[in-house]
Amino acid sequence: MKNILLQLSFLVSLSLIIGCKGGFDDPIDSKREIAVPLFYSTTNLTNLLDGINDETSVVMGPDGIVTLNYRGNVTKRTGNELFEFIPILPINLEDSVTIFPFDLPGTLDITLTKIKAGNLGVVMDNPFDEKIDVTLRIPELTKNGQVLELNRLIDSVGTAGSSWPIFPFISLAGYDLATDNDELTIIYEAYRESDGERIVFPNTHAIGISNLEFSYAEGYWGQELLDLERDTIEIEFFENWVQGDVYFEDPVIQITVENGFGFPVRSVVNTLEILTVDGSNITLESSYIQDGIDFAYPALDEVGEIKTTIFNFDKTNSNVVEVLSSGPVSVDYDVDAISNPDQTQVIGFMTDSSYFQVQVAVDLPFRGHVKNFKGRDTFNVNFEQYDQVEYIEFKMVSENEIPLGIGIQVYFVGNDEMGNEILLDSLYTTDENILTPAPVDSNGEVTGEIATKETYSTINATQFANIRNAKKMIIDGTFFTTDVNNSPTPIVNLNTDQDVNIRMGMKVGTK
Repeated sequence: MKNILLQLSFLVSLSLIIGCKGGFDDPIDSKREIAVPLFYSTTNLTNLLDGINDETSVVMGPDGIVTLNYRGNVTKRTGNELFEFIPILPINLEDSVTIFPFDLPGTLDITLTKIKAGNLGVVMDNPFDEKIDVTLRIPELTKNGQVLELNRLIDSVGTAGSSWPIFPFISLAGYDLATDNDELTIIYEAYRESDGERIVFPNTHAIGISNLEFSYAEGYWGQELLDLERDTIEIEFFENWVQGDVYFEDPVIQITVENGFGFPVRSVVNTLEILTVDGSNITLESSYIQDGIDFAYPALDEVGEIKTTIFNFDKTNSNVVEVLSSGPVSVDYDVDAISNPDQTQVIGFMTDSSYFQVQVAVDLPFRGHVKNFKGRDTFNVNFEQYDQVEYIEFKMVSENEIPLGIGIQVYFVGNDEMGNEILLDSLYTTDENILTPAPVDSNGEVTGEIATKETYSTINATQFANIRNAKKMIIDGTFFTTDVNNSPTPIVNLNTDQDVNIRMGMKVGTK
């Protein structure tokens, strides 16, 4: 908003052109009048709005309508963050067959995972006085269709000296872990070397799995929450708002979701509130907030694909017109997602490169009307070095194709003896319209007729002496669209190809 005031309030910026040193700093021996052509400029609404702040982008909307676009941060959850559902613990082998159940969190039921990294270690000791031939199998772990099977002839404790790992480092990369009942089965067969008799060790042994990483998981994912970060979108267009109304006919709060998880996902909107310039909080209301939004997801035969869902809260399904015509300064949102919201037994998948991300955006197309929308800004000034001015007369001619006008008032503020701020003077006796909005037809499109306006303003020697000690200049800019006081208020379109031409000059009289 600040840049709009600066760029549209041409007259105000020229008050500072008193700094033209050719007329005011040098000694002047006689009265003279200096005519100075100040500038001629052609611009359009896109240029005026572009660069308002870092958070705002100006885009071309439907039919060339200028649209302000605000985007929040991308909130994201990745597959790697969620691949922690299988507990990795030392597994004691108290018998030749050990069933190790692992409880998955919530309602997860994973039947297949592909391992991309990890190590398996087996620790055993042999209490017998001869070597034992040991074979260990885990049927749920397979590689290229072959079950994981390890074999080794181990010495007795008396020979080896202590317990020791018989398989200290076995890579699990490339193995599949497939189980229908969330269990690992560890089977060992031990035979005495001397006579081939099968034995069971009387003591406890263990296996350990470390640094386990998965590349793929498949199964039923239950109702699990994908918790995403809360975020805020700053809408700085209204940051200098003082009064008035802005009505956007087709504003949109848009949710864009990219989903690489292969199972049904639905939105969970915890917060979607709009903070207004008067400090109020307005909640966005929509049945889609209560019922949720179903997001697209890749099928089992689409592993690696990303599905995109774009959902708009618009005037047909929410109160977005009300909340975004209320002087919004920020949108506070917290949008999570839940898997398998209908609890249907859908077999889905997740990979280590899968991700789920959400971005919320606010689009404000300039189709609507503006009435007495006043913005205010303050600038420091210093006129004390100028003491030879008798009068300054400004003339501005504007030719406007945009259905948006502007009125202006400038206040000069100084300090009293106690240092308190006091109003010294104003540039105009009343607010002055420096731009007249272009006429429009019944569809809100400009008719092609150019609105022309000539504006004069004069600062005489008495006024200049009064404002010479000003420390601040307060600028009030009041914006309004074509025939805004008519009933019903016309809807206008502000397009990218509409220009405004400004010519300005000044005459300076010196003592």
